[in-house]
Amino acid sequence: MVTHKYLDACAADPALRDAVASADLPEAYAAAWRKYLLPRPMFCAEDGIRRAADDLRRLFGLLTSLPDRLFGGDVRAFCGALGMDEHRTGIMTRFAGDPVLYGRADMYQDEAGFRLMEFNVGSELGGVDVGDLNGPLLGTDAFGAFAADHGLAHVDTTAAIARQFVRATGKDDPVVATLEGVGGIAPYEALHRSFQESMRRHGIDLVYGDVDQVQTRNGRLHLHGKPIDLVLRYYSPNQLARDDRNVAPAETVQRAHEEGRVVLWTPVSNGMFAYKSSLALLSGADLDPDERALVDRVLPWTRQLTRDLAEFVRAERDTMILKPIAGLGGHGIRTGWDQTDREWAETVAECLREPHIAQRRIVPNREPVMDRDGRVTDWTAVWGVFAFPDGYGGAFCRTVPANGGSVVNIGTTGARVASVFHH
Repeated sequence: MVTHKYLDACAADPALRDAVASADLPEAYAAAWRKYLLPRPMFCAEDGIRRAADDLRRLFGLLTSLPDRLFGGDVRAFCGALGMDEHRTGIMTRFAGDPVLYGRADMYQDEAGFRLMEFNVGSELGGVDVGDLNGPLLGTDAFGAFAADHGLAHVDTTAAIARQFVRATGKDDPVVATLEGVGGIAPYEALHRSFQESMRRHGIDLVYGDVDQVQTRNGRLHLHGKPIDLVLRYYSPNQLARDDRNVAPAETVQRAHEEGRVVLWTPVSNGMFAYKSSLALLSGADLDPDERALVDRVLPWTRQLTRDLAEFVRAERDTMILKPIAGLGGHGIRTGWDQTDREWAETVAECLREPHIAQRRIVPNREPVMDRDGRVTDWTAVWGVFAFPDGYGGAFCRTVPANGGSVVNIGTTGARVASVFHH
């Protein structure tokens, strides 16, 4: 196993276990990510992760077929079944468009392969440039030699994204505007600067700002004085629902897209398929044998939490996790295995008050990590697997110490990120 060979090599060579810390990182990338980097990258079999990405492509096709399969094409009925309120349903139908496969699946790897927890399908994806560590890492003598000896390779996620933008616009060097909701850029500017740096290396002129900073001149959308070919939407359906200041400028972008004056990547309505309850509908849907085999292979048992299901969820406490249907960053997740029977019964009753899903627990493989002092500890990794219209788009991992709890996010104490190589 490559991981164990890597740890053995690190034990023998301090330069290898220091490779991540000593890699010559691009300036903006270092400012955004250096403090979060795990001491080593993650390794996986190429055929396994490509098979997972292909499964995700097929799963997305099933998800986007649900309005027609289950509701006769009635999108409002589909949104209602997901648990959306009327206001958010109106947002989804008002800012509609053909769904685009531009997603990051959050997956655990266990003995059976990669298993899906959540599927983020929309342009507001995090971690898109974490894998830019791989080039500088290969540039170090110690890791470059190890990678050559063990046949390691990787998929460049930012190059794959740049390719999507070139194809969508028909231009070799499009101007791309990354747009946050009103007041949204400031908290994430370091991340946007890092992504801007990446895109420019791939020939994409990327500018970023808030959606209300967009101006219309001679029929073209402009941001900071530059005419825009493609809008990379980072304002979310929830931001549109919560803050009316976003609605009018978002409508300006939507209108320009519908009139062919700009490419909107991706439509706001993509967000309906990112609701965790869409996975619950798919998990319980009447599918043909091949479709059922795909869903069962990728997705653990997932259902909407209802009063009829509550007794079963209470009884299966050791294997159950409850999640809000549209929660982000792990907020609101409740796990049965770290509660008593009484506490879990109270948790289930509380979660019935708002839309939640119940999902079967996945027990992930442990990932041993050696620090710069030679100490080895076990970590838990969530694999962020990117899937794009032309296939597998690379991956990165969010990690926490194995005793650090069930939520694995950058905001979690001690959390780190890692790039991914395959063999």
